[in-house]
Amino acid sequence: MQGAPQEFLDRWALILLDAVADTGAAQVWKVQQADGTHAALKLYRRLDRGNEAPGTQLLSAWRDRGAVRILKVAENAVLMEWLDGPTLGDIARSGQPDKAVQSLVHTARRLHHRPMIDCAGLKPLAQVFAPLFECRFAKTCPAPLAKDMKRAISLARDLLDKQTVQVPLHGDLHHDNVIQTQTGPRAIDAKGYLGDSAFELANALRHPKGMKGLVRQTQQIEQCLTLYADAMAVPRQHLAKWAAAKCALSMFWRASGLVTEDAEADLLRLLLKAADQ
Repeated sequence: MQGAPQEFLDRWALILLDAVADTGAAQVWKVQQADGTHAALKLYRRLDRGNEAPGTQLLSAWRDRGAVRILKVAENAVLMEWLDGPTLGDIARSGQPDKAVQSLVHTARRLHHRPMIDCAGLKPLAQVFAPLFECRFAKTCPAPLAKDMKRAISLARDLLDKQTVQVPLHGDLHHDNVIQTQTGPRAIDAKGYLGDSAFELANALRHPKGMKGLVRQTQQIEQCLTLYADAMAVPRQHLAKWAAAKCALSMFWRASGLVTEDAEADLLRLLLKAADQ
């Protein structure tokens, strides 16, 4: 991991302490501020914050609802409060998946507590899903996978067409984007979308990361669908449809538009089955 650009250390009077993470699109460092408190400096490899720019704005608006506090923002950098504690994904992987799910539900409820936040500049779900409708299938793509993808794409079209109320969305609210601190769970790394509230916890059905067996258990899917739908006050089947659509979108992204095969093909089928119930 490369060292943090001196520009931001100087501009914001920071002392570099440690390299924390590399997400591919950005690097994260633990730094010390002039007052001695710690913070997280996230620097993007591109000249701007890309699709995470609206998310930074939304996290700021949600600062009193369980989101990480944004301290400073530049075109390609964000300074956030330092959060001590494991992610909910870490908690799940340590043997407490039910506890992690409950904390995720609590986080979603807090973020979406009324009155709804009014936040401009968010990316509509229609724009997020638009590339999926150009999905292509390689000759080597298994027929069952192609069939399931086409079914999920059809669901996505229908869901987008029937959106009635559109609300601010974290857009990537799952176990590894929530940190369990001493004062409660705190959401990080929002995308900043605008759309159907049922989408908010749809991606969480694919998590926790690294627990492939758990997320494919019928009982786990059923339990999470019930809890997530209740948290967002939406019909259970409606959330299941969004979960299948989001799974297909993630597969499309990984395939760069030309689907061959995917490790989540079996999960997509399970989510489609849940959406049909």
